[in-house]
Amino acid sequence: MSKIQLPNGIQAVQARYTYQEISDYRDNPLLEALPPILSKSEVIQAMAQYPYFDPSEGQMDAHYRFHLIQRLFSSFFQPLPVHLDLESRISRLIRQGYISRNPLAAHHNESLIKGYEDIVSGRIALSQNTTAAGLTIIGASGMGKSTTVNRILHLYPQVVAHSIYNGQHFNQLQTVWLKLECPHDSSVRGLVNNFFAQMDAILGTDYFAKFGKNRRLSAQSLLPVVSQICRNSCLGLLVIDEIQNLNARSSGGEQMLNFFVSLSNTLGGIPLIFIGTPKAVSVLQSEFRQARRGSGQGDLIWQPMKREDRNWHLFLQGMWEYQWLRKPVPLTNELSNCIYEQSCGISDIAVKLFVMSQIRAITSGKEELTTELITQVAKESLKLVQPMLNAMRSGNPAKIAKYGDINTINIEGFVTAEQNKVEVSALIDDFQKQRQEQKANTEKLKTDAIFRLSILGIEEKEARSSVEKVIASSSGQLGLKELVQKAYKLSINVSDDEVELSGKYRPQNDLRRIVQQGKEQGISAIQALTDAGFVQTEFDLGAV
Repeated sequence: MSKIQLPNGIQAVQARYTYQEISDYRDNPLLEALPPILSKSEVIQAMAQYPYFDPSEGQMDAHYRFHLIQRLFSSFFQPLPVHLDLESRISRLIRQGYISRNPLAAHHNESLIKGYEDIVSGRIALSQNTTAAGLTIIGASGMGKSTTVNRILHLYPQVVAHSIYNGQHFNQLQTVWLKLECPHDSSVRGLVNNFFAQMDAILGTDYFAKFGKNRRLSAQSLLPVVSQICRNSCLGLLVIDEIQNLNARSSGGEQMLNFFVSLSNTLGGIPLIFIGTPKAVSVLQSEFRQARRGSGQGDLIWQPMKREDRNWHLFLQGMWEYQWLRKPVPLTNELSNCIYEQSCGISDIAVKLFVMSQIRAITSGKEELTTELITQVAKESLKLVQPMLNAMRSGNPAKIAKYGDINTINIEGFVTAEQNKVEVSALIDDFQKQRQEQKANTEKLKTDAIFRLSILGIEEKEARSSVEKVIASSSGQLGLKELVQKAYKLSINVSDDEVELSGKYRPQNDLRRIVQQGKEQGISAIQALTDAGFVQTEFDLGAV
């Protein structure tokens, strides 16, 4: 698949046209350039993602395993039936939306001309095709709605570059999909500016500079501009996430709803997908027209996985094999029920609880997952989400709708706190080990010093006392030579001014003094030491 770098934009995929099995999709370059329609097994293969795992990694030190466990956040995605359903719906939405917008048809150019006239006149004309399909996805935060939609969208190239179709010049950039987030303040202008900025980022255009910064243009007056850009770029699908940010009772929320209705009516066949939490239900139902518009492929109410549901077991089994512990345990009904009870079947919470429980197992030294450990971690670390989880457990829609989002689980804070436990414990162990080594070194130093002092003629008891006194009074680490020198001076009770070890003063039994006297008398060192009683012969020469 060859790609073309768009100036100031992203890399566009060079169009390759394939024969369409469905006759409705033939002779339309926008449809023929799309990836093939996938079977269920192909969708599973395309969406599944599993982290690299080597069982031997479970034997690595804790500070390494803290990093390895993070793979579950970035590299784990277990396809479930709801994901396959959503992929099929989005596939149909994009393709059905392009049927009536064939750029080779005469009415396509007519729509471009009409769109330009709308911009000049400032009016909003309804498209002849006002039956654009749509989809509304509602589910609690943490269910994986946005993550799944993102993975499905990335099965398609975002931009396709056309140049020649059936031997005819056809220079066209096709934007297959665009995803926006609804502003927190329900600002229509914020959404429109986000649209301009996103289109600029992928196509390298300057719509935001031309229109977004122009404060003289109202959000409503920019609607024809947005519609025309969608036509010019052959936009296949517009996704608007976080729709629960709208407040139907506020003027901003009402304006945004009206804007969506007008946008859908003027886009002429471009499907819209709205994603939100249960809080968005009342917002969308506040406008009957909008509720109808978002139901082209049916509403998808994303429920938490049920305890007895095959989806829950499939999800948990897919995740369970990734245990970076020294005592990995098999998945049992007790462990499955425990994680379900603490997560209410919400995938995001289940993954984070699984990760945090492993980290706690490492830091506690238990190195295995138990129901008691998992329950304790959930009790300590899921406090912020407990109100919503309790609402989920109640099954009361009104209580559930009160919670637009799951409060953020501070996974990084948990990891840091647990890691600090290990580091503090390791520091204490290192300190104790160093203390033991230091004591051993000190004892060896004392033994060596006492031995050398005994050679110099100092009695062992006196030598030991002097060495211990020198070590006790020293503020730093002493070397053997320095220790012997100071202890020797202390033993013979002289000051530095009175004696140097290399000087002439020596006690009567100083070996060096005896050897020196023997030399002066013309006898050997061994004979002098023998005469002084330091060398004894234990054998009779005459017996040899």
